Amino acid sequence: MIKNKFKKLIIASALMSAPLMAASSEYLYDTYSLVGIEGGYSSLDVARSDTVTPASQKKYHLPEVGLKIGAQTEHYRVFLNARYYSNSDFDYMTTYGAEVQYMFNVASAANIYMGVGTGVANMRFLPAGEPNSRILSKPYFSGDIGTNIHITSNSDIELGARFMNMSATNTINNITYKFDNLITGYGSFIFKFHMD
Repeated sequence: MIKNKFKKLIIASALMSAPLMAASSEYLYDTYSLVGIEGGYSSLDVARSDTVTPASQKKYHLPEVGLKIGAQTEHYRVFLNARYYSNSDFDYMTTYGAEVQYMFNVASAANIYMGVGTGVANMRFLPAGEPNSRILSKPYFSGDIGTNIHITSNSDIELGARFMNMSATNTINNITYKFDNLITGYGSFIFKFHMD
């Protein structure tokens, strides 16, 4: 009987002390849910070739807005994102994807990050002087780098640059358009929500 009471006392003590031990663990760190609003300016290289004239290349400039949601630990951030790009030669251009970033905590007021991402780019391109629009839905791969400035404990401002490679082609009536690299400078306002 004493043996059973002793077992119950040990089990009860272990259960009651587990949360206290977890709270004081040196391996725990703050985790956050993230919601970000992004604005930026992009340039896209588009090459045109056909069977008659020499190949030509044009750079299109596209303002962009985006929304991203994610999570953050001490050194990592993960985002799901959606972005919309605007230009009169495009009926629409959107990207949907995911990215993971590693953060270097260089100061209490800011950190530096590097990341990689992937997703899908959708667009309808309207070439000047041609009757056919070009509709594409292609995967992309990206890399980004930037700095994250802590405004308050619950908000950050992010300034960065992103390189996105699409390597997407579209051919109609022997005229080919190749959509290559999208380079973006961007800023984001990040809202952080502490996760218990």
